[in-house]
Amino acid sequence: MCHTPTTECRIGRRHLLLGLGATALSACTSRIDASALTTVTAADDPLSGFRFFADDGPDEWLKHLHPPQSSWSATGPKVLALSGGGEDGAFGAGALVGWSARGDRPDFDLVTGISTGALIAPFAFMGQDYDDVLTQVFTQTDANDIMRLRPFQAVFSNALFDTTPLAELIAEFTPPAFIQAVARRHATGKNLLVVTSELDSARASVWDMGAIAQAGQYDLFRGVMRASAALPGLFPPVSLSFASRGKTYSETHIDGGVHMQFLAVPSFAFTMPDQELEGGHIYVIINNTLNPAPEPVGRSALSISQQALTTTGRASALLQVNATQLFAREKGLRFSVTSIDPNAGVRYDPSDRFSSTYMNALYRHGRDRAQKGSLWTKSCEERAVPLGI
Repeated sequence: MCHTPTTECRIGRRHLLLGLGATALSACTSRIDASALTTVTAADDPLSGFRFFADDGPDEWLKHLHPPQSSWSATGPKVLALSGGGEDGAFGAGALVGWSARGDRPDFDLVTGISTGALIAPFAFMGQDYDDVLTQVFTQTDANDIMRLRPFQAVFSNALFDTTPLAELIAEFTPPAFIQAVARRHATGKNLLVVTSELDSARASVWDMGAIAQAGQYDLFRGVMRASAALPGLFPPVSLSFASRGKTYSETHIDGGVHMQFLAVPSFAFTMPDQELEGGHIYVIINNTLNPAPEPVGRSALSISQQALTTTGRASALLQVNATQLFAREKGLRFSVTSIDPNAGVRYDPSDRFSSTYMNALYRHGRDRAQKGSLWTKSCEERAVPLGI
């Protein structure tokens, strides 16, 4: 099925035009001969034109971020950061669709996505013309469209589920025409970034999806989306394999949420004093409940471990929200955040992952709040959530 069309935080003015030269890259997630693989090193990284690392300094970041644009409004660039959250991504999808319907959704200069946010981000980046895709993906699919259980191989394999259906779903909604449209928007000065976690180096990779699209690397584009959503243990890691200068390189990537819940501000920016950002607005959509109501937890090993991981993710998101809010306040940026209302009445059953009923309810919750104007509960002039410190 082909879907035809019907921010960036200002952190510097250095700009480097990215080019491929004679390097040809390809990416896939199929098995290849391990003996033919070459490990990527910092000194010889054929993907340096497409990605950098979250802990890099400003020089590497600014190679991939477009310089300030004359097309920005007087209030500065608009940034949208989409968090992880598994099936809770239906909330973010609904929020974007409802925001469009309300009529005041911005034209974002920078969009970032992690995990389920990485599945939303390309369509959010392309704007309101792709709201129907978000609606279809998060309301007309269920677990069978995303994963297959490995009941007998799970103990000896790298994950409980096979995500071949997810790969097929991503390919269906990101045909060449769509990726080419991403490339054209990137060429106008907009940025789309997706985060994955590289398993062997234990570093967070930040992928410049617009540059990947401009290079025509369709498999790599889709592979990064799938890798960012590869929940450890639940979904298998994704092997991003690519050829360059006669060598085949491979890296293993998993869910970007291992390192962070969302990406709104580069880590180095927090330590740069007296940095003027000249306005702008950061919007963060948390596909989770930051302050959940207490619920009984089963005493099985699976229930306890799942609750512990969920708590860790929420705590990480809360800390990031607070840090981003304080950064925005100090730099004169506007800041808005939203998350799932714990009183929404949407019940989650951990034994029924990616339930269509659950995702539809969350989608409606996000859409209705956005349409009513109650999506953004706080702004930069107020405390986003209790600081907890």
